[in-house]
Amino acid sequence: MTTIRDVAKLAGVSVGTVSNVLNSSSLVRTETRERVLSAIEALNYHPTAAARSLNTQLTYTIGMVRTELRPSTLQSESDPFILDLIDGVSTAAIGTGIGLTFWTIPVGSQEIDLYERLVLGRQVDGLILFAVRDTDPRIEFLKTQNFPFVVFGRYEQDDTTNWIDVDGAHGITLAVRHLAELGHTRIGYLSPPREQRLAHLRWEGFEAAMAEVGLKIDPALTLEGDFTEHSGQLGMHYLLDYSQPPTAIICNNDRMAFGAMRAAQARGLKVGRDVSVVGFDDIPLARYWHPPLTTVSQPTREIGAMLFGLLQSVIAGDDTTSETRQLIKPELHVRSSTGKPA
Repeated sequence: MTTIRDVAKLAGVSVGTVSNVLNSSSLVRTETRERVLSAIEALNYHPTAAARSLNTQLTYTIGMVRTELRPSTLQSESDPFILDLIDGVSTAAIGTGIGLTFWTIPVGSQEIDLYERLVLGRQVDGLILFAVRDTDPRIEFLKTQNFPFVVFGRYEQDDTTNWIDVDGAHGITLAVRHLAELGHTRIGYLSPPREQRLAHLRWEGFEAAMAEVGLKIDPALTLEGDFTEHSGQLGMHYLLDYSQPPTAIICNNDRMAFGAMRAAQARGLKVGRDVSVVGFDDIPLARYWHPPLTTVSQPTREIGAMLFGLLQSVIAGDDTTSETRQLIKPELHVRSSTGKPA
C-alpha cells in the first residue's frame, strides 16, 4: 500500500511537507504544493483515517442518535423514514471522506452515558439529533460541552440551537382541508407520542384547521400512537368500535396509517370508500400500498443532506450562514385511500 513516505520520496520533499499539503496549510509554496499533488495523483495515494486524525485532531466521523421514548418502538432501524433520513446524510457524505455511525437507545440514564462517551471520548466530530422533546437533556448536555450538533426538529428553548424542521402543523392543516372538502365531518386523529415536541406542534395545526373548516373535535376520536403499524391497528379498531365512529382518520406517520388500513380491511371495509385514511411522511411504500396512501410528503432524503451540510458548517466554525434554522413546507399527495364519505 502506498504510504506518505512514498509520496514524499517521489515529490522530493519531506513527510512533513506532504502532511501540510494534505491539510491545506498555507506554509507550502505553490510550486511545491503542485509537485506533491502530482505525486499523490501518480501514486493514487489515499491518507488513512488514523493519519488524518493525528494531524487534525478530527475523527472524520459524525454520529446520529435516536432516543426511543417507548420500549415498544425500539425497532426503529426498520423504519423506512429513518432509513431515508440516514440515506440522505450518507449520500451527502460520499466524496467528503467523512463516515457516519448510528445508534438507537431508550430514554433514561443510559442515554446521557452514551453522549458522554461520544463527546468526552471524542469518538465523533459532531452529532445529528432527532425526536426532540420539549425539555431535552441531550441538547442541554451538548451545549454545556460546546460540542457541534444539529437537530432535525425545532428546539425553541433558546435561539442558538441549529435545526431543520418540517412544518408539521401545515401538513396536518392540508390533510384536514382535504378531508373537509371531500365532505367528512367526523375526523379521527392518531397523534405522535406526546413526549415529542412535534406532537404539540401538529396538534396545534389540527385544532386550528378543524376550526378553520367549521368542524368540532370529538375527544373520543383523538388517540395517541407510537409510530408503529401495531398502534395504527389498535387505534383504528378502537375508533371503529365507538358508537359514532369517524369516517376518516389522520395518522401522524405512514406506518400507523398502514396499520389503520389493515384494521379497516380486516372488518370488511373498503379504504377510500367506507373510511378514509391519511398518513404523514410519504415513504416509498405509500404509493404501492393497497390502496395507495394519501399522505403528507416531506423531502426526507433532502433533509438528511441539508442536516449534513449544516453540521459541517458548525464543525468548521462557520457562523456566517443565514440558514442555521430552516422550516420546510410539506405537500399533500392525494391517492386512493381517501374519498367522499359513504
